[in-house]
Amino acid sequence: MPEKNEINEELYKNHENRPDLAREHPIGDPLQLLFLIIFIGAIAVDYIFFQSYFLLSAKIPFLLRLPIGLALIASGGWLALKGIQIVFKDLRPEPVMITEGMFSKVRHPIYLGVMIVYVGILLITRSLLGAIVFIFVMILYNWLAKHEEKLMLGIFGDTYQEYIRQVPMWLPKLF
Repeated sequence: MPEKNEINEELYKNHENRPDLAREHPIGDPLQLLFLIIFIGAIAVDYIFFQSYFLLSAKIPFLLRLPIGLALIASGGWLALKGIQIVFKDLRPEPVMITEGMFSKVRHPIYLGVMIVYVGILLITRSLLGAIVFIFVMILYNWLAKHEEKLMLGIFGDTYQEYIRQVPMWLPKLF
């Protein structure tokens, strides 16, 4: 493998065009941002106008929900950021299938981490409107993951198909 300074780093400045990555959906990043804004807006609208959080399980005290929610936000954030670091840190001359570490437990740990963050926020806020938006967020991430898997199958073929058979998409196998 060439040394870092032997690779034309100009090609690697923008992750959408990096020759060593399998690609993402062309509008994946803007859609993720849009859904995050809609999610936050839905929680704000819920708190200001609907106040549905009163309807949802007020039996769990805030002082219990807060640390659990913050733990979910922290662990989901760590999972997503660690996954991003693994995928993007090394400059490679061509795409490489990453199957070690967290990628040996689930195929999409970055997206899973982000969804865990959403769940932590929902646990803290108890927003019904936010929960409804979260259903669409899950659909979005599943759609993005399926798109990326088609691209990976095109690049890695049977090797990626075997990876699909062995590693769950979202929830790690317990045994």
